[in-house]
Amino acid sequence: MEILTRPGAAEATGGPAPMLDLDYDRTVSRAIVHRWAVAEVFLTDSRAVDETRFAAAAQLPPAHHYFGDHTGLPDAYDPLLVLESCRHAVTHACHVHQDLPDATAFMVTAWTLEVRDPGALAIGERPGRLYIDGEVTDRRRRGGRLRRLVFALELRLDGRPFGRVTMDVACTPGDQYRALRAMQRGPAGLPTAFTLPAEPAGPPVDPAAVHRRVPVNVVVDGAEHAGDGVRAVLSPRSFRNRTLYDHPYDHVPGMVFTEAARQLAALLAPGSARPLLGVDAAFLKFAELDAPVELSCARGTGGGYRMTAVQSGAAVAEITLTLG
Repeated sequence: MEILTRPGAAEATGGPAPMLDLDYDRTVSRAIVHRWAVAEVFLTDSRAVDETRFAAAAQLPPAHHYFGDHTGLPDAYDPLLVLESCRHAVTHACHVHQDLPDATAFMVTAWTLEVRDPGALAIGERPGRLYIDGEVTDRRRRGGRLRRLVFALELRLDGRPFGRVTMDVACTPGDQYRALRAMQRGPAGLPTAFTLPAEPAGPPVDPAAVHRRVPVNVVVDGAEHAGDGVRAVLSPRSFRNRTLYDHPYDHVPGMVFTEAARQLAALLAPGSARPLLGVDAAFLKFAELDAPVELSCARGTGGGYRMTAVQSGAAVAEITLTLG
């Protein structure tokens, strides 16, 4: 096993790295960031600096049916749009800068987001220009193949530093991934979100209660307060959300769990919407699409909100959020 660890770019140089002149005029190929819809591709450019560092650019849309569907907040870019753009940058870097084959399956096992300057996310006259200063901080091989990459990403919007993302990604050859999932599923086979019904799994949550307008952007059902926390189930209604399920996922993606945590935090903090300032998420196991996922969320220390997702008695995701 090879392990490569380096300090982040800002730490190594004592400040932000110089910005490269990147292109914001067109998106990269949708296939290289594992998207079906061109409209769901935000990455516009990426260039390697050396074997571990790269810079990437993304254009943030001022309006979007999912990332722009919020009530009660200032006119600002959704931090989860930034996180999704970073996921595109990491996927692209895995293929282009780390030379992983097209058929490789990528599984995010953990990610963090820190918004240090929320004011930088204000929407201006033009679409936002996200600049990502990225570095591979950990790289591991097994059996001669690259199996894990850890990324640290320093972020600027329209030239203004505002936050940081880290992402831990498992890399599996496509044939091995399919064999693993077939073994896990057995005779039940492997459904996708497109082949399953999208009926509520309990009383639907009112979109307004989680600061949304559009019902398909609500990802929890059957919410009820329990002591100092709230419980709910993951909603199959989100299967028809073509941002969260852009292509035939065979498991619940990490962004769905992150959104569920945000919505449960909103239910625990009724009243005015509060901006998302931090995410610390671990995705522990595949969450199957055709079995209930039970969610519980409670206030944590330091004003955070911690959600645990459980399926068939085992934790599949744990997420802590920080709200403004």
